[in-house]
Amino acid sequence: MFGLHNIRGGPNSVNLLGLILLGVKLWLIAGVELGKDEAVYWYWSQHLDASYALLPLAVWKLVHALYPHQEWFLRLPAILLGVLAAALVYWLCRMQGLAQRLALWATAAFALSHWTWHTSSYLHPDGFLVPCWLLALCMARQAAATNALRLYIGTGLAAGLAVLCKYSGAFLVVGLGLWIALGRQGRARGPLLAAFLLPAFAVAAPLMYAQFSTGLYLPQTLSTLSRIDGLAHPLSRLLFFAFSPLFFISPLLLFLLYGGLVRAAKQRDLLALLPALCIIGAFLLFALGRGQIKGNWILPGLLSLWPVAFTAQPRRWLLVAVVATGLLQVLAIGLGLKYPSFYSGLAAHSGLDKSYVGLVSQEDRGREPAYSWSERLCEYSGWHRFAADVEKTLPPLPLLSTQYSIPFALAYYGRAEREYYTVDDPRFRDSADFYRPRQAPHPAEVLFAVRTGGKVPESLCAMYPRRELIAEIERRRAGCPSVSYQIFRLGR
Repeated sequence: MFGLHNIRGGPNSVNLLGLILLGVKLWLIAGVELGKDEAVYWYWSQHLDASYALLPLAVWKLVHALYPHQEWFLRLPAILLGVLAAALVYWLCRMQGLAQRLALWATAAFALSHWTWHTSSYLHPDGFLVPCWLLALCMARQAAATNALRLYIGTGLAAGLAVLCKYSGAFLVVGLGLWIALGRQGRARGPLLAAFLLPAFAVAAPLMYAQFSTGLYLPQTLSTLSRIDGLAHPLSRLLFFAFSPLFFISPLLLFLLYGGLVRAAKQRDLLALLPALCIIGAFLLFALGRGQIKGNWILPGLLSLWPVAFTAQPRRWLLVAVVATGLLQVLAIGLGLKYPSFYSGLAAHSGLDKSYVGLVSQEDRGREPAYSWSERLCEYSGWHRFAADVEKTLPPLPLLSTQYSIPFALAYYGRAEREYYTVDDPRFRDSADFYRPRQAPHPAEVLFAVRTGGKVPESLCAMYPRRELIAEIERRRAGCPSVSYQIFRLGR
């Protein structure tokens, strides 16, 4: 997984270590149900369009068609791409002059960071974005060394794939474009820039067409995503932005990466610096202007700094500490998702458990109410049994909800022939919105599901004046707080 030699230089031990870690990864995800966002990605893949994360969604659609309703198989592409990403980090470090042993430490720090481990274990666009972007960086490094036109074309193709994985890939493409424009002199600059940009635009064309044909509708509807209402002062937003990656990587690794940013600026390493600055600058504007802050949004930009972060020859104790703290994060969260009962007692006596609410905007609290970190951890549990209880209790009418985890999880785990829709959530206008233009008239009766305490929206009440509470069903698992859902039968 990490190369042919271990960190101390012995032969083949790293391959064995990689196989052990791969086995641990497969064991940790075995039996873990889809989380709410995973269910969204799966549902979106079954109603595929080019407006968001086209490459990951297309792969998940294919994988589900090959072996339906198997979580481990659905997650397998992310696991394999995680192995590829680790190999590309090692390759990038070696190309930038790191000694073999130091490159292995840098690769281990990458592979055992919580961000890498999670996005290469579960359904997440970053699991596809990271290897595509690393491939672009590796090819750009080779292009800088050889100035071969074909390498600039290859860099553009890989960068275009990164855009198809996630919107933020566009900021990375801008960074590479600036690197070519500012780092190449004379007549060669124009042809090299064209050799990079034309393939990138060609590959990303389906997403760009989908976005411009809808007036950039979807990016605008995501303006509440990860918005923290409690941070109103620009200074508090700036500080939270700077330290938000700590939710995804260890403090020591973040220290090294920020040190790499400073070092790249001093060395004027534009290829390492400009992509990082473009993505950091873009999301800093979102953080200061709209309060949208999430640490993993800027982490892809820091990948270009990975080799630079380790060129300062960190002391051995620091390298060990970076890898060890990352591994502790991985085990703590991985075991928590698999065995949430590990944390039930701690969560019950911790005031920090309730701090999760402060990180969610008012709009998103209504769309997906989770009131504690323990509930967030348990979002990967109980859906299979909940779907079975729903099917035993409810008639096969269309099921609607304002809380997106309910219809999407039931669509995956349920086996009844039923239609699923969202209500008052513009993010799903083109995939699951009940009010979107439809050929057939709205059904005479529907089911509306909501977490207990939620309300039937006024728009539905106007359409369906008759309302009856017909069931209250719990989603439960040992070690998790039980979550109760009310199901109403609505009719005209």
